[in-house]
Amino acid sequence: MALHELKYSYRKVLDSFGEKVKFIHPDIFSYIALLVALATGILYYHSGKIPILLIINIFLIFLRMTLNTLDGLIALKIKRTSRKGEIVNALPDRYADMFYLIGVSFSTLCNFKIGIIATVTVLLISYSGILGKALGVSWQQQGPLDKVDRLVIIMVFSLIQFILIKTNPIWLENFRLTAMELCMLLFIILGQLTIIRRVAGMIKEINRIESDNT
Repeated sequence: MALHELKYSYRKVLDSFGEKVKFIHPDIFSYIALLVALATGILYYHSGKIPILLIINIFLIFLRMTLNTLDGLIALKIKRTSRKGEIVNALPDRYADMFYLIGVSFSTLCNFKIGIIATVTVLLISYSGILGKALGVSWQQQGPLDKVDRLVIIMVFSLIQFILIKTNPIWLENFRLTAMELCMLLFIILGQLTIIRRVAGMIKEINRIESDNT
């Protein structure tokens, strides 16, 4: 999706702020972002009983996106990119995905089975992306469901879920799925499409390399 391009625009917005706080080690921002993600997951778990937590989570997810952007931005400014830094940059994101999705899955707003399938799908998206590097080709970043897309989608559906709980429209009584369940189903469908595209990308690169070597 085009949402992926938003992070580059946002990076430009944060550039001047990043210059002011570049004395802080970039990994600190990654660790704080992980704690914010954990708090978000806990709030999602309780959001069925306390709907306002859905709105709070929208701001927390945006905060996490900001912290992750600052992490990479400052690392480039102070030239501290390294293999160890890649671990801190990538692994916490996988934990953050689990915190969000498990929090939603165990909440009263989502069918547990749908949530768990969505969680596994998102983890497979990440695995299919990095698998390319393990096979000697590029890190696969095809969409339509990369990290930025997932975060924007869950923020949008959190807002929709909050509005539906507060307004309780009559037509909703005949609709069996909650907004968060629809969000998880969207993750499953778009996620599987993303995995297929990434596998196809790997195969294409592998075929090209093998043909060049023959």
